[in-house]
Amino acid sequence: MAAKHSRHIALTEPLIAYVEAQVAKGEYTCISEVIRTALRLLIERDEAKVGRDAAKSGVVRDRA
Repeated sequence: MAAKHSRHIALTEPLIAYVEAQVAKGEYTCISEVIRTALRLLIERDEAKVGRDAAKSGVVRDRA
């Protein structure tokens, strides 16, 4: 999938090493894929937290 927008981000050396290692191991095809996957996981985590918080407060979310 081609990116629609390009952004430059700053990473610490340990994060750069981790991302590059993931690509080198063949887990991902490029650095952008690692970052996109990480962001998707953060979104899933945040959505799950919202769902848990809603369940605790007795609010039912519409899952249309």
